[in-house]
Amino acid sequence: MTLNIKKSNFVLFCLAQRKLTYQPDNVIFDNEQNKKVALEHKDYIKYHGNYIDKNLSWKHHIDHIIIKVSRTVALIAKLRHFLPTHTLINIYQALIVPHLTYGLTVWGQACESYLDKLLKLQKRALRFIYFSDHEHAIPFFVDAHSYR
Repeated sequence: MTLNIKKSNFVLFCLAQRKLTYQPDNVIFDNEQNKKVALEHKDYIKYHGNYIDKNLSWKHHIDHIIIKVSRTVALIAKLRHFLPTHTLINIYQALIVPHLTYGLTVWGQACESYLDKLLKLQKRALRFIYFSDHEHAIPFFVDAHSYR
């Protein structure tokens, strides 16, 4: 078993307030090329579906989730005129909830300003499902999660 050099990279974790003044060289021996190869330094990596950045702020991960959830919210906005509420809730639970819950124990303590973007998307999706404009979204959350 060998390490795939093309897919290998590294991240240096540090506090956001501290800037690294040096760039370390991580060199590994490539058996296929029979020479030493430098690993690529990245600001964030994808590991088991979670984007982990150098400051553990989870910004990249949450931005990735926002893109995926936004697409489904747009889909719900278009489909709500043609499908019954219970079907829209099934779409919400199948296409939005898994993105919000996978790895939540890891990235759930991210900065409130990042998490607030996800909450707003959730509220928008539920308001589309229930044809509501300015009502509080809490009853929608309760109703959507009781459909199981």
